[in-house]
Amino acid sequence: MFLKKIILENYRNYTQQSVEFKTNINLFIGKNAQGKTNLLEAICYLSTGTTFRHNKDVDLINWNNNFFRISCELIKKDLNREINIELYYDRQGNKQIKINGVKYRKISDLFGFLQTVTFSPDDLAIIKDGPSERRKYIDLEICQLVGGYYNILINYNKILKQRNALLKDIKRKNQSPESLDVWDEQLIKYGSLIIKNRVEFLKKVVPVARKNHEEITYGKEKINIKYNSSIICKQDFDIDEISKQFKEIIVKNRREDIFKNMTLYGPHRDDLVFYLNDKDLKIYGSQGQQRTAILALKLAEIKLFQSQNGEYPILLFDDVMSELDDYRRDFLIKVIKDNEIQTFITGANMELVDSIKQKIEVFRVEGGIINGSGGE
Repeated sequence: MFLKKIILENYRNYTQQSVEFKTNINLFIGKNAQGKTNLLEAICYLSTGTTFRHNKDVDLINWNNNFFRISCELIKKDLNREINIELYYDRQGNKQIKINGVKYRKISDLFGFLQTVTFSPDDLAIIKDGPSERRKYIDLEICQLVGGYYNILINYNKILKQRNALLKDIKRKNQSPESLDVWDEQLIKYGSLIIKNRVEFLKKVVPVARKNHEEITYGKEKINIKYNSSIICKQDFDIDEISKQFKEIIVKNRREDIFKNMTLYGPHRDDLVFYLNDKDLKIYGSQGQQRTAILALKLAEIKLFQSQNGEYPILLFDDVMSELDDYRRDFLIKVIKDNEIQTFITGANMELVDSIKQKIEVFRVEGGIINGSGGE
């Protein structure tokens, strides 16, 4: 997979910018608040319809304008042709997606074209913040890998909202609890699929992450990631067993749900738990250990994307190289070089060029303007 070109119009601090990239490492140098992260964010947005900073669409519009438009030219090996992706959004809330000039209505239509793996300082939130951050992380990665998963999430959340509203009506208006039956059936259907996909994702990615982590830490530390479910007690349940277990729990706890006006069990309550040497990494791990665990996980994602799709995703590293010691940085660069992965890296100064120790393309970013140069 190769991102050939991107065009930014009224996006963040870019008014009009066109940049062509190389297939190797693309390094963007500049002081803070010049637009380096905004560029990586735009690439992520073209990939998933959201950003790794989780901003609202309206916040992405240049403050002096009423809309933004971003587009890219992408080359995929499996299709052997160029793909054009375009996204438009204005302050009236109109959003438009075009792929090769054809209009699409749903964000889910984006997934599978431009696939990205992002590593940024904010990724520490995956470990340090609450369960919702970890659910958001795993669901977004699965959306890029599993066709239709985004729609499963949308359907589940709609049903959950409807069920919670009905729970309140049952208590306030004395409606029959049997009116929940139709919503319970759908909740179980889509919720079981979410649980199954999350478990399957972890089964594939965790062993590789564990191997990466042992190599990075010279075998001194071992990580593990477990799915903490409110529904299942075993990770090897098939979809029928998950559905059966889900139904039993929903029926058993219906009275409590009605009393508390909310659905207390389901994938919307689940969590991922990170362990380092069998201890909770969130509680007992240092920030450096947490960052290493995330790096090992992200590198495992790269392998998973490649094994499933036959080509590597595009890597986005936002201001993290300076946070890594020499060994971890060299380990990362070796993975990129050995597998010929197109990579985008941001940094504050040219010292990063020497630390990478590989042929790279350097771009300088200043005030929303990107100037390219030859390889360094």
